[in-house]
Amino acid sequence: AISDTYLNKSTCKTQFEWVTSHLCTGLGVISTLGSLVSLYSMTVLSVYRANGAKSMKISRRTLTNRSKTAVVVCIGTIYFVAAVVSVIPLSPYFESFFVHSIKYDNNPLFVGILDKDHLTLVIEAYYGRM
Repeated sequence: AISDTYLNKSTCKTQFEWVTSHLCTGLGVISTLGSLVSLYSMTVLSVYRANGAKSMKISRRTLTNRSKTAVVVCIGTIYFVAAVVSVIPLSPYFESFFVHSIKYDNNPLFVGILDKDHLTLVIEAYYGRM
């Protein structure tokens, strides 16, 4: 729905334009960030509860400034790690690692090429050397 609104066209006809747009990239980062925050939060909560069940402490603890700080640091760490992992695929260093195909406008020859290394091999085979 967002792509239809963004492009005002059929998604199938403009698939590559949508997938390479900044809006699609931003939505992917937000989606990944939300999923990772949920995953990491549930993991931390499960470990905390498992430790509590293991020690079988029945007494109630009071909420101190130290425990409040620990909770805030834990939440901040979860968000920080999730944000870093969500943004890593956008780094130029991983450009060929996360790419699914290379597309040139009006040239379907290279649509199935997986990364720049394979593209270089195809061009070398065609032209002889690079």
